Amino acid sequence: MASIICCKAGSIILFPLLMLDLMPEEYDDMPGVLAALFASLLDEEPWAAFLDRLSKASGATWVTLILTPRAAEQPGMILTPNADPGVGADYSSRLFADDPFIGLPDGKVEHFRDFVSATMLDRKTAFREFVEHTSDEILGVDIGEASRLELRLRLTRAADQPRFTIEDRRKLEKIVPHLRIALALFERLAAGETEQRIYAGAVAQMAVGLIILDRKGKVLRLNAPASTILAEQDGIALRNGALSFDDAALGRQLQDRLARGEDGAPMTIRIERPSGTGDLLLVAGQAPAPDFVSAGGGPALVLFLTDPTHGPRISAEAIRDLLGLTQGEAAVAAHLAEGLAPAEVAARLGISANTVRAHLRSIFGKTGVKRQSQLVQLVHQSLPSLSRPAG
Repeated sequence: MASIICCKAGSIILFPLLMLDLMPEEYDDMPGVLAALFASLLDEEPWAAFLDRLSKASGATWVTLILTPRAAEQPGMILTPNADPGVGADYSSRLFADDPFIGLPDGKVEHFRDFVSATMLDRKTAFREFVEHTSDEILGVDIGEASRLELRLRLTRAADQPRFTIEDRRKLEKIVPHLRIALALFERLAAGETEQRIYAGAVAQMAVGLIILDRKGKVLRLNAPASTILAEQDGIALRNGALSFDDAALGRQLQDRLARGEDGAPMTIRIERPSGTGDLLLVAGQAPAPDFVSAGGGPALVLFLTDPTHGPRISAEAIRDLLGLTQGEAAVAAHLAEGLAPAEVAARLGISANTVRAHLRSIFGKTGVKRQSQLVQLVHQSLPSLSRPAG
């Protein structure tokens, strides 16, 4: 061990000198790399900006990210920015299942030549030819011990580039805890987007217009059926980013519902259309968003807009069997659930308004609901099993 010699009052004192590793152990652009890591999760092509930034910071020729379910025969996602797409396609289709550089200890940075023996590589002829064509100067780290997905990160330098050093390994290790967090966030984002697409597809199949408003009544989002209805400008329209009603009183009702916030019960508004076609049915309810989101201009109210001329037809037979109604009662319930008014139901079925009201009283008694809007909600809760194509 080296020492520092210090002379004081004629005596010699030896102080041991610790061999400090003065080499930096993180990338010079570490803040930029981490910012790109988390920001890229929201990009149209997630992870790509991070991989590009990491490639520049690490001096790697290529940086590859593979996301794969465990024991999968094909990767769920493979990204190598600025690389020949054909190489990635070849790896994905032909070499992924034959890759010997897998099963790395979770979170530990390994070098290809240290992990894959020459004997093992000789048995993987196709993969050996692949690395001979590209390079075997590869650092890798696998993450996913507590995840449904496994993240594999590979840094490669071309054969004419400097070899990776111990310092390069240490720098990559500094990113590992952040990669764990990013993978967990990505999984939650992906799951949320998948659920959103499922729900949106189901609502669209039922031809229900979906409109989301903020606390000021501005439209944040709407689906295709809602866009179609609003474009007709028949009783309701979209103007300057907000809903506009031909009947100003309906607009005031909606504003009052917005003002009540969480304390307001779901509200049903019937919109008469000047064209004379069936009335539109608008159901307004609280948007299921955290307080800090809705308070900051996020979703505050969700509207379901139904057009009886385009919406799904409800199977009266299914309603009869499910709710224990008579055929006449089930027919009334089905037409009400399609958005028709009682008078329109009477005309459609060729019965009197008094008969419709009598059926309603009987339905209320059998189902336990007390209002027409509750009955409509009860029927639609059973969709799509009660729906049948309009014809």
